[in-house]
Amino acid sequence: MAGEFPESWYAASAGKPKDWPALAGDVTADVCVIGGGFTGLSTALSLAEQGRDVVLLEARQVGWGASGRNGGQMIHGFVGQDRVAKHAGADKAASVRALTWAGHDLIRARVDTYGIDCDLTPGWLEVALTPRQNAGLYHQYNEMETLYPDRGFHYMGPDELEERIGTKRYLGGFLSKSDGHLHPLKLCFGLAAAADGLGVKIHEHSAVTKIEPGETVAIHTAGGTVRAKELVLAANAHNDLFKRRMSGFAFPAGSFMIATEPLSGEQLARLNPNRWAICDSNMVCDYYRMGADGRILFGGRVNFSGRKPRSIKAKLLPRLLKTWPELEGIKVTHEWGGKLGVSIGEVPLVGQIGDNIWYSFGYTGHGVNMGNLMGKVVAEAMMGDRARFDLLADVPKWRLPFGRTIGRQIVASAILYYKLRDRL
Repeated sequence: MAGEFPESWYAASAGKPKDWPALAGDVTADVCVIGGGFTGLSTALSLAEQGRDVVLLEARQVGWGASGRNGGQMIHGFVGQDRVAKHAGADKAASVRALTWAGHDLIRARVDTYGIDCDLTPGWLEVALTPRQNAGLYHQYNEMETLYPDRGFHYMGPDELEERIGTKRYLGGFLSKSDGHLHPLKLCFGLAAAADGLGVKIHEHSAVTKIEPGETVAIHTAGGTVRAKELVLAANAHNDLFKRRMSGFAFPAGSFMIATEPLSGEQLARLNPNRWAICDSNMVCDYYRMGADGRILFGGRVNFSGRKPRSIKAKLLPRLLKTWPELEGIKVTHEWGGKLGVSIGEVPLVGQIGDNIWYSFGYTGHGVNMGNLMGKVVAEAMMGDRARFDLLADVPKWRLPFGRTIGRQIVASAILYYKLRDRL
């Protein structure tokens, strides 16, 4: 199984429940979902829970893309939330705030309901490298403590941080006990198994070759055709469908990770005994956590070039050692990368093409919570409750007019600016 996925510690440790067959022949359904990541799986499962007949098409395998390769950090809110709140207005401010934790609550509920083993672990710590970042974290702590007093927040200075995570590198930290981390590919497999159990017909190795819109949408693959009353596009960074309508709103950004050998019990007790997920406050950040077996999963170095580094280990291991120099000589067992969808306007890209084609993608690094949440939100809208869907769909979308190649260069220049600013 693992050989069919891009190499990663996730693929090596997930244990796929089954292989779903490629589409063969013509089938009909209430809804066809394109994409076997968080958004597609969550949409299919949500619709199946309401009795809808769903077919899900995945070009490769369930969890193959960013949903199965990301940092696994479950972080509250989403990029662009302030812009959504401003556009929605004061009368809908509470509804926008309610989205902050909705993805987390949904994931936890499904883990419990369907018995999904995905190494779900509480605790996420954002850490400051500069005085300005530290002041921002302390402000964020006070604001979140006021808005959500029952969610478990704690601010730490450098001495407490050194005691808790064994490093002198950071000036301060903001801990959220309601955030956390998980094994993303295991979550994908668990959602797929739950959807399969409710009758969703999942077809892997079924890349879509053509879509014919209409009152009944025809979705063609090399092996067959799905004819459905409605269609959901949930292919994220790998979506090349409806290019004239969809291109230029988001770009695929590369992000990379390494996994080390497991730490000893003594090292774990000294460096991160609570096994929190950790992320620094840089715009182009490093993020890391402990896996269930005690290894360090370390990621970062976002780029828009589309090029994978010659050695991911050579790029990331020195950054890990800046935090924990005592780990000099630790072995790296896996290295991998992938593409995540970055929205040009920061806000997740949510909307419709005509009356019966729906889409949601572009979560800009918050895909664990937002991918799962937006699947349910899209399903709600399809069932007639558009309240949460319209909060995001109504926000004007920003588009680069120069096409993907030149547009990527423009965005890459912006990322270079942020990297330089982080260093300064």
